[in-house]
Amino acid sequence: MLAPVSSVAGGHDLSQVAVTFDDGPEPSVTPPLLELLARHEVRCTFFLLVKQAEQHPDLVRAVVEAGHEIALHGLDHRPLPPMGHRGAYRYLREAKARLEAVAQVPVHWYRPPYGKQSVRSWAAARRAGLDVVVWSADAADWEDLDVAAVVELAHVRLAGGGVLLLHERLEPGPAGEPVESHLDRVEMVERVLTDLGGRGLRPVTVGDLARRARRTAWFR
Repeated sequence: MLAPVSSVAGGHDLSQVAVTFDDGPEPSVTPPLLELLARHEVRCTFFLLVKQAEQHPDLVRAVVEAGHEIALHGLDHRPLPPMGHRGAYRYLREAKARLEAVAQVPVHWYRPPYGKQSVRSWAAARRAGLDVVVWSADAADWEDLDVAAVVELAHVRLAGGGVLLLHERLEPGPAGEPVESHLDRVEMVERVLTDLGGRGLRPVTVGDLARRARRTAWFR
């Protein structure tokens, strides 16, 4: 019944996976991360926060110039459902316009913070010209885990055609609680990419994967 009201959660090409990064950009992470992705000849999707993008427009331009995909994670990290349809629509319309002004490229994809989404907030995103992207594999790099544990979770949880959730930086938790993580995020990504290569999985952008999209009714 909810099939028409659905979010992108993967693709049907099982040789590909989308590697995605939330909450950026981050000056201490984004430049070395871009160098790493260039060495591996990988393109990914960056779900950016407008507050970060406007503080670091040079990093946003570097992401674009490196051939990666820019997507929206919000003006800030607030969940949309409490805003109602009209409030969420105004919020997303503004966020999309401001991120496009920084990136100087069209923005098509939106990921809801904490994965929190209602039918009304989904409809607001679509009305704002955005397609919602969720994930099929959470490597829990927002928990206080070491790199090996994160890589193992990515290995176990991510299958061909899936979308992997990773983070450039971390926002506070849903109740505003501080999030503790001491990961070397560039090392984490390097080891994840090495593991994917060993499994014969090719990292691509959400846009590439979604050419044959797999969708899910994601409301939580």
